[in-house]
Amino acid sequence: MHSIQQAKENPERTVYLFHAITVLCMLVCIQLSLSGCSSSSWVQGDKYSAKYAKKYTPLPIRIPENKLVTMLEKISSLFGIEYRWGGESRGGFDCSGFVQYVYRDTFDAHIPRTSAQLSEYGKKIAPARLRRGDLVFFRIKGGAIDHVGIYLGWDLFAHASKSRGISMGNLNNKYYRTRFAKAVRLLEIIEPEPLQPKHLTRGQDMPD
Repeated sequence: MHSIQQAKENPERTVYLFHAITVLCMLVCIQLSLSGCSSSSWVQGDKYSAKYAKKYTPLPIRIPENKLVTMLEKISSLFGIEYRWGGESRGGFDCSGFVQYVYRDTFDAHIPRTSAQLSEYGKKIAPARLRRGDLVFFRIKGGAIDHVGIYLGWDLFAHASKSRGISMGNLNNKYYRTRFAKAVRLLEIIEPEPLQPKHLTRGQDMPD
């Protein structure tokens, strides 16, 4: 009932939620059409050239909520692109290259290049507080953090899989659950300005 009341009071948010759910359903359909349910390992290389040492966007990265729908649409356009170690373009991605590409292309944000660096860049949050656009990190080899994905909602996340390329995973899957390391938030949602009533000037007629 609370959600219904919120929707009535904020029609713009209702439109956002409808678009987000629609795009997320589309992502699930694309995932099912591209791959089976087999599990695999994801390993990101930890050596990159000095060209990635740049000034990063200050945190939090402030965005309007509808940008998250743009993010989902961007990710859907990348599904199926192959994994490539060190890759950060549509020619192939590794896990942090994928995250970096989505954040740069969607939010015009420059963020660290490796999963280990990214895990220390944002604000740590509890898994129960995950929000669309947050980053989720894993210890695939059991040691240091070596994998990252983008949280989509409903326990799903997008990432670059070594065997399946850009695809989706589920945090409730035992493979991910036992390797989950932490979650980090880089984004802050900007609330839209409330619409101000227009004041009629003298001589204007009231609308029918």
